[in-house]
Amino acid sequence: MEISIVFILGIILLLGLLLGKLGGKFKLASVPGYLIAGLVLGPSILGVINHETIEQLSPITGMALGIIALIIGGEFSLNSIKKLGKALVFMGILEIIGAAVLVTGVMMLFTHNFALSLLLGGLSVATAPASTVVVVKELQASGPLTESLLGIVALDDMFGVMTFGVIVAIVKGLVGNLGETSVLLMIARPLVEIGGSIILGASLGFLFTYLIKETSNEKSLLALILGGVFFTNGVANLFELSPILSNMVLGAVIRNLSQSHKKVFELIEGIEVPIFIAFFALAGSEFQLYRLADFGFIGLIYVLVRLLGKVTGARLGGELGKASNRVKKYLGFCLMPQAGVAVGLVIRAQEIYPQASNFILNVVLTSVMISELLGPPLTRFALVKTGEDKQAISAKQS
Repeated sequence: MEISIVFILGIILLLGLLLGKLGGKFKLASVPGYLIAGLVLGPSILGVINHETIEQLSPITGMALGIIALIIGGEFSLNSIKKLGKALVFMGILEIIGAAVLVTGVMMLFTHNFALSLLLGGLSVATAPASTVVVVKELQASGPLTESLLGIVALDDMFGVMTFGVIVAIVKGLVGNLGETSVLLMIARPLVEIGGSIILGASLGFLFTYLIKETSNEKSLLALILGGVFFTNGVANLFELSPILSNMVLGAVIRNLSQSHKKVFELIEGIEVPIFIAFFALAGSEFQLYRLADFGFIGLIYVLVRLLGKVTGARLGGELGKASNRVKKYLGFCLMPQAGVAVGLVIRAQEIYPQASNFILNVVLTSVMISELLGPPLTRFALVKTGEDKQAISAKQS
């Protein structure tokens, strides 16, 4: 008896929701629960989700990537950036560069493949702001480290996606037929892809900002925004641009120009959970449990080197920007969590380098699992160590 794809989707949503909520009971992020749901239902364990199912549900991937990118762009406020100061900008940029450079270098020792190592370096830059924000709220933390941390997570994914866009464009040149590609074309291709994606996102952002102003009904507004995301995806793919970067710019323009931006992103938040559950579960279903002995060690090395790169980069950026000692010392340790955006970028990396598709997916999903489990406690340690939790603050005041 053939199982209906709708029935399978129902199982994915229900099990993903259950495991996500279960993780919350233990003060963990929801994403590992969604991934585990996919792992349990996938070929490695129960086999409910097979390759045909993944192919049938593939449109969800494009939908989720577009929505993730739009939400990231929605965090990019020009007014907030002006208030952050040069120290935060230095730390934000250098923690990304630190992770990308160190991971690329160390992965070269294992893979002996520069293009693949560069992709893994690009995937290492994204963090998971949701996990960080949850810890800050639980501790009711406040102080220089907390303020810097919240500022960084607002910028981190924006910078990270742009960095990944540059790396993808470079890798395209490396894995292409170099014998038929001039050096000038290899240099121009990344610039064209990134510049074109920014122009596309900005142009559509201006258009949809006007359309949002003319749309008062909330249901119509939600249809307008989703239509904008999917349309941007389609145009970007048509012209071989970056759908992620284009939608991110679209979100940033709406965030900074539209007076109704709060309503827009509240509506998106209302429908994102089922899409994200299906998206992460499908990614988790491709995790090859039987190969854990092969890629588990590399995944662990990837996690440790990524953290080292972020800690070192944040420390150097703090020195250049003249941040306080405790911010320089502990900020990098709060940037370990890696989830939503990283999984989205994995899909893009697999498209660019299909010959190492399973290797890329398994290494990054291993990182997501480890970093989402260990990242929040590490953030908690840093905030408590610097005395920025509510208990420490109350003790000082009494």
